[in-house]
Amino acid sequence: MRTPTAAIVIIGSEVLSAKVEDENGPYAARRLRAEGVELTAIATIPDSLAMVEETVARERARVDWVFTSGGIGPTHDDLTLAGVARALGRPLVRHPRLVENIERWHARRGVAPLEAALRMADVPEGTVLSGDLAHPVLVVENVVVLPGVPSFFRAQLDRFVTTLTAPPFRLACLFLSLPEDVFAEALDRIAREHADVGVGSYPRFDDTDHLVKITFEAKDARRVEAALASFLEALPAGSVVRREGP
Repeated sequence: MRTPTAAIVIIGSEVLSAKVEDENGPYAARRLRAEGVELTAIATIPDSLAMVEETVARERARVDWVFTSGGIGPTHDDLTLAGVARALGRPLVRHPRLVENIERWHARRGVAPLEAALRMADVPEGTVLSGDLAHPVLVVENVVVLPGVPSFFRAQLDRFVTTLTAPPFRLACLFLSLPEDVFAEALDRIAREHADVGVGSYPRFDDTDHLVKITFEAKDARRVEAALASFLEALPAGSVVRREGP
């Protein structure tokens, strides 16, 4: 089965100006990986209509799914839906079910929604409401539009990614007491000989129990084991602090 690919577009000038720390990008990276989806990029852009259009158009052309975060509220800087519509060459239309939701939310407070709130129901033509219709995920072509509030983002992403069936990644980790230069040549050879396995080397310079963490990752556990075994043969005795996975 082919591995789905994805990109994440974090939309918010507040992230780029460090007024707000992004929680959604790291969470989405972990969640997509757990579902067997290959994440190819995380782009963080300002609240700019042109930037949303440009970034979504670029990323959706090269991956299976684009997930956006933020910019779907009622204020002047909430430009995501308009930008996605431009990227897809679709007009904005007011979705009746979203209007119902907004009216219901306001009725709980005993007020009628203002036009600013109703603009949150203006979505690219052809948008599909996925999952719970009371709090739907907005999907148009291969773009999934998600809120920026972390709790809402996580709930909606979790709901959607379960529809992306893909074999999981298999990961094995070695923690070594050796510096990278000692085994770099051997690791280079393993990476060449096992090109279908992702091989990574991550040194540490703190007081942890190891100097380098080595990772081997692929969809096929047998290929991971083969690459790992080949590397272990090249290591001096006693250099492995511990092993995890796959």
